Amino acid sequence: MRSFLYLRVVVSLFSSYVNACDRCLHSSKASYFSSASALSSGACAYGSMATSFFAGHIAGAIPSIYKDCAGCGACFQVRCKNPKLCTSKGTIVMVTDLNTGSQTDLVLSSRAFRAMAKPGSGADKYLLKQGIVDVEYQRVPCNYGKRNLHVRVEEASKKPNYLAIKLLYQGGQTEVVGIDIAQVGSSQWSYMTRSHGAVWATDKVPTGALQFRFTVTGGYDGKTAWAKRVLPANWKAGRIYDAGVQITDNAQEGCDTCSHIWN
Repeated sequence: MRSFLYLRVVVSLFSSYVNACDRCLHSSKASYFSSASALSSGACAYGSMATSFFAGHIAGAIPSIYKDCAGCGACFQVRCKNPKLCTSKGTIVMVTDLNTGSQTDLVLSSRAFRAMAKPGSGADKYLLKQGIVDVEYQRVPCNYGKRNLHVRVEEASKKPNYLAIKLLYQGGQTEVVGIDIAQVGSSQWSYMTRSHGAVWATDKVPTGALQFRFTVTGGYDGKTAWAKRVLPANWKAGRIYDAGVQITDNAQEGCDTCSHIWN
């Protein structure tokens, strides 16, 4: 029964995510936090690591982008609509927090907010004085170069009863909506559940080295990314492990009638 309910939850989440047209161009407003720590300590639970992503270009996003935590780690290209102040390309930010306390779709770090401005003209300082600006934004693939997806074992993990992990450096333009775990070489899979933010957990921890299967919203039917050997048998809390795979899929949802990213 638990497996059936888990499958229904994954299917439901997948359906809601692919129906949200991230690839479409949206017009809204953006504001900023003067301190990036407010975003790095946010709902996605990246902690101080968040400021290292995309040179500290991070953002809090409204619930339709945050997607009950699944939007954590998603990347968006954002530009302000004032051509006298801002460049045509804007900047790319990564979602690290939920934004519910402002009248804007996105709250950027001040570094990301300034990065929308034209360089060398003092426009960045004037942009900060504005506080809130009109913007266009659209989801884009996260690009970490040659870096694989990484798995961080959270400090709350304790053998043999509890394992909590956080996904880092997830590429592409899709969400992970399910994670299965098994001992390396075994076909006895059990599922993890999302604990909070980017953190997944299970109280059914297999022994030995561990493999993972990630259910991803890639394309209309989704897909599975199989990381065949991720955690060693002597995994330790606080450590970060290379998953040996990367998720590079782009969203395939049908939004042909929407406007798309600027040139």
